[in-house]
Amino acid sequence: MKIYPLYTIALPSLILLASACAAPRSQSAWKLPGDQHRIAVEEKNERLNLVVGPGDAGLSLAQKAAIRQFVKSWRAQGRGPVALTIPAGGSNAQSAVTVAAQTRQILYEQGLNWQQMAGGHYQATGQAAPPVVLSFRRYIATAKGCTVASQNLANSFNNKTAANFGCTLAANTAAMIANPHDLIAPREQGTASTDRRLVSYGKYVEGEATGVERSSDESASVSDAVD
Repeated sequence: MKIYPLYTIALPSLILLASACAAPRSQSAWKLPGDQHRIAVEEKNERLNLVVGPGDAGLSLAQKAAIRQFVKSWRAQGRGPVALTIPAGGSNAQSAVTVAAQTRQILYEQGLNWQQMAGGHYQATGQAAPPVVLSFRRYIATAKGCTVASQNLANSFNNKTAANFGCTLAANTAAMIANPHDLIAPREQGTASTDRRLVSYGKYVEGEATGVERSSDESASVSDAVD
């Protein structure tokens, strides 16, 4: 009886086992979280409907407060102008014009200039109380391809990553982006602080230190912190 070395028997078995567990050529066995669920930026239209009745004399206090809050949202998230759209042909046509004028005045009071506002009309013939509409565009970042369905990872026999692998990272990253439009195009460069530049340059010419002087109150040591 011929005896074969142990490694000559074990090696083919290991090769077969490895080939059985290997991922198909069309599917990578491992992906980075960002490869499977990329962050996408979508445009969204924010609206504020100011309902106007045929006999209304103007905006209510609640509507005026809603307009001011809408302007705050535009400053924080908006892109482009604030659009003011007036219904045409409705039963409340005269009231709508009055409300639109009052709305425009509030926008001015909130610091918007004519370049930051846009106007228009929409057809509302036959409607009893079509609203005056304020709107602006904003962008939101979301993680694509994420689902709420769970997957039993114990039943994976081809080394494929889970369908939701990386969703948490992508969703959290998207939520932390302050201005999603930055992923589409860079922001416009702001103006430089000329006054500060002249002060620093003057100190440089006089041979003085250009850094800000710090007081003794701004210094500390470890012994002070643990006393």
